[in-house]
Amino acid sequence: MIKIILFLFISLLNGQNIIIHPFIKSAILPGWGETSLNSKKRAYTFSFIELSLWTSYLGAYSFSFNQKRQYETFAAEHAGVNINGKNHSYWVDIGNYIDMGQHNAEHLRWRLIDEVYDQEDDKWTWDSKENMKKFETMRINSDMLLKTSEYILGAITLNHILSSIDSLYLSRLKREKEFSFYPLIGIYKNGLQLIIIF
Repeated sequence: MIKIILFLFISLLNGQNIIIHPFIKSAILPGWGETSLNSKKRAYTFSFIELSLWTSYLGAYSFSFNQKRQYETFAAEHAGVNINGKNHSYWVDIGNYIDMGQHNAEHLRWRLIDEVYDQEDDKWTWDSKENMKKFETMRINSDMLLKTSEYILGAITLNHILSSIDSLYLSRLKREKEFSFYPLIGIYKNGLQLIIIF
């Protein structure tokens, strides 16, 4: 997609006259193909959906990122966590165990030696179970918002596909109207005549 946009941009800068099929236009920007086919209502619908979805995506992603920063700071204050270089599974673990010792003891019982923390900067100890639960709620909310933003990206992709299909349908419909013919049969004084109007 990015290569197509880059190609079109460079071609326009070089002054080349490019004819872009409405299908491609709508694949790049939903509603653009419909606009070129003079279907303003449909163009407005797809453009409005696109704008709404991107706004929702940016909102969900921003809130998720903000919530992540909050739960990291909360863990640093209430569990003594060093927040640098931690992966997602670490944040899940500290929300389920009061300290590193409890986590390691349980994982050793399960013989999950690869999941045991042995570094000094991996240590944590919650000051209370309430704060551990509060942290876990914050982390889950952040993860849910991030997952929502991924679903919205899927909806954006679907909007591009539907707009492209709609533009293809409209362009074929327009072409059929331009090239269709209407046979007329009439009886005249000189006999039966067939008249074809293009």
